Amino acid sequence: MRALGWLILILSVLALIIASNVFFIVRQSQQAIVLQVGRPIQLINAPGKDEAGLHMKIPIIQQVEIIDKRNLGLDVEGIQVIASDQRRLQVDAFVRWRINDPLRYYQRFRTEASAESQLERITTSAIREVLGDVPVPEIVSGQRAQLMNRIRTSVNAGLATDGIDIIDVRIRQADLPSEVAEGVYNRMRTARLQEAQRIRSEGEERARLIRAQAEREKTVIEAQARELAEKVRGEGDAKATEIYASAYNKDPEFFRFQRALIACETAIKTGTQVIVGPNELGICDQFFDSARAAGGPR
Repeated sequence: MRALGWLILILSVLALIIASNVFFIVRQSQQAIVLQVGRPIQLINAPGKDEAGLHMKIPIIQQVEIIDKRNLGLDVEGIQVIASDQRRLQVDAFVRWRINDPLRYYQRFRTEASAESQLERITTSAIREVLGDVPVPEIVSGQRAQLMNRIRTSVNAGLATDGIDIIDVRIRQADLPSEVAEGVYNRMRTARLQEAQRIRSEGEERARLIRAQAEREKTVIEAQARELAEKVRGEGDAKATEIYASAYNKDPEFFRFQRALIACETAIKTGTQVIVGPNELGICDQFFDSARAAGGPR
């Protein structure tokens, strides 16, 4: 009985070993290449097919290479780029890719590490080529989407026969190297200060021109106002003279009498002692006699 138990145990172990070498599982996120003596003979669960599950192979003669079917990511960091304005940038990028032809991919790279190395090399070259054609402002805040599309197209072209499809390329950051950043910032600050001074000078010059124009307009307006005032005053004086002349001609004797009275009043105020009225009327003498009589004893 003990010998039978050992035999069953040994057969079970052998069955497990054989099963592990005969059967293999391909998951939904995987694709497999069956190799026979190193030569690919079967592709399982390739893109566009649903063949995930349990599969068989011939032990020892056949081997299975499992390849990822999901979208993969690769960080490409520390790329030194010289832009078209001769300024250096340090660029970090991210590449999203997938294996669209497992057979070509396996024949070209064998391992994912080898594929990532080639992908990093081609991506770095494409980024330097594309970003080297534009100035730094365009890279930092300008046509970044168009630039990334050009990079993706260039990388796809470089891997067209390798079974890899580039889904997207993104520039995560593009910074000046630390050793030159301070100098660039100082130059930018100086340029902005010069621009501010230029704008301030232009503003002051424009203010002077506006003030001078206002002064000229003020002088012209005042001269026109004085001219108009003199014209109105002259017309008023002429009208007054005309009215006086017309009134005088209506009763010359009355106006001579009025003028005599005004002359007498003026003489009294100024202390004049000898006053002769017009046409020897003696109006002032009569005025004085009436005043004496009015002021004498009653």
